[in-house]
Amino acid sequence: MSATLAIAWRSLWRNKRRSLLTICSIAVGLAAVMFGQSLLRSFQRQMIEKSTGIQLGHLQVQARSVQDRKVPEVLLAHPDAARRALESDPRVACAATRLLFTGLVYSATASRGVLILGVEPEAERRISILPGYLKTGRYLGGSPRDAIIGTRLARDLDLRLGERLVVMAQKPDGEMNSELFRVAGIYETGSTSYDGQTVYVPIEAARRLRDRPGMASHVVLRLKDIRDIDAFARERGSDLGDPEAVLLTYRSVGSEITGIKKFQDALLIVVLVIIFSIVGLGILNTISMSFFERIREFGVVRALGARPGVVFRLLLAEAALLGASGAAAGFAAGIGIISLLGHYGLELPLGRAMSYFMPFDNIIYMRPMWAMHLWSALGVFAVSILTAVWPALRASRLVVSEALKHI
Repeated sequence: MSATLAIAWRSLWRNKRRSLLTICSIAVGLAAVMFGQSLLRSFQRQMIEKSTGIQLGHLQVQARSVQDRKVPEVLLAHPDAARRALESDPRVACAATRLLFTGLVYSATASRGVLILGVEPEAERRISILPGYLKTGRYLGGSPRDAIIGTRLARDLDLRLGERLVVMAQKPDGEMNSELFRVAGIYETGSTSYDGQTVYVPIEAARRLRDRPGMASHVVLRLKDIRDIDAFARERGSDLGDPEAVLLTYRSVGSEITGIKKFQDALLIVVLVIIFSIVGLGILNTISMSFFERIREFGVVRALGARPGVVFRLLLAEAALLGASGAAAGFAAGIGIISLLGHYGLELPLGRAMSYFMPFDNIIYMRPMWAMHLWSALGVFAVSILTAVWPALRASRLVVSEALKHI
């Protein structure tokens, strides 16, 4: 086998330009695949981190009969029972009870329809990344009449720190109720929609406003390890202390995130197929040209007593060496590019588009996806060998007398 590889290696460099071009095309293709994999997974990771950190949490407990999981219209009558049942699990990092509903906010000059989120200030500090987005002022907790609003809503309502706003919402009997708050802080997540429509108030004030004492729209859980989500939901979903409650992962609540991820994964598969096809065609072209240039040589080898398998293995070895060389060069180049962009970051215009829907940084810091990259490198190597099978079979089946006549 070592002799076959040595001969194959020497044969490759008979035409240095062609072999180098083939190796470079394989390397560029693999590096592009690795870049795409890392970019996509880094993008998805940030999307999940931001959406779960601001809104969704890792898991939520909601009423089973809720129709709109984003804004639950049916409330939990006993949220504390479900929270206690789950919070004791060692996999849970923190939990918080929330009351989310739609309403109106008024300032002295304008009014807007908004989402009102009643939260527990101390618990929310542990479970939400919103405190990190405060631009001015302070977070909830100083006064039961505090409210936190986004920069766009503050601009639309012409509100500043310390100024008053009136929040109005509907009670269960259909009557409207209102509460007076003061702007304690103004946040800026970078999300146009979120900064313009979400008002944070203490949960007890929200319950008074809705006339729903002790109730909540959902309980949010954050796990120590996000990879435990599915196992946790499967194991603890029937142990909520409330038969009317259901445990949901962030994928069920934020179905658009799952949709975006599936679309991106499908797009990546299409790109992989295209690049692997290009790599395969490059190898096929190189090996086929080598075969046609060396028909007489193969005839001589066969005439000297070599079996068809020798010629077959020789061409496969050439393809394997091309694939291995290209894969090694591409892997090194891909890791180098990803490491560089992991340090300096990559600014994406797509980040600005995504930030309309959720907080999203324009700069993505990429990380190597080692398992995916290794499988891609192995895939390139396998494609290199498979595409050489046909010309190798043709070479092994040459009629010796006809091959010797070939010029």
